[in-house]
Amino acid sequence: MEKYKRALADTENLRQRTQKLVEEAKLYGIQGFCKDLLEVADILEKATQSVPKEEVTEDNPHLKNLYEGLVMTEVQIQKVFTKHGLLRLDPLGAKFDPYEHEALFHTPVEGREPGTVALVNKVGYKLHGRTLRPALVGVVKEA
Repeated sequence: MEKYKRALADTENLRQRTQKLVEEAKLYGIQGFCKDLLEVADILEKATQSVPKEEVTEDNPHLKNLYEGLVMTEVQIQKVFTKHGLLRLDPLGAKFDPYEHEALFHTPVEGREPGTVALVNKVGYKLHGRTLRPALVGVVKEA
């Protein structure tokens, strides 16, 4: 009877572990695909930031249409990311967190508290609460 109970318990533990692994695979199975798409989102953001705002006028309809198309594409890709549990981390002014941020440099900044993020070089992303890509940041140090 004791062997039977142990075998039953082992079978139940195996079933639960397998079920947990399947659920994690469903959640994080898109991780590699998401990482690849992050580069596309970064390029779209750089493209929209590189356009001088004073050039986007009715006098220049081709640039205006191109710029609006880039902005709409960028907004749509962020919506798709959010729909699938991929959240953007833009930590400017936040306390440095080594689990979400990667410090590229330390710099003294007047009027800022040491240990906070002074500059965001590249935004980070989280997939269902797990850091997919840490934000690349510059951190304030004491003067």
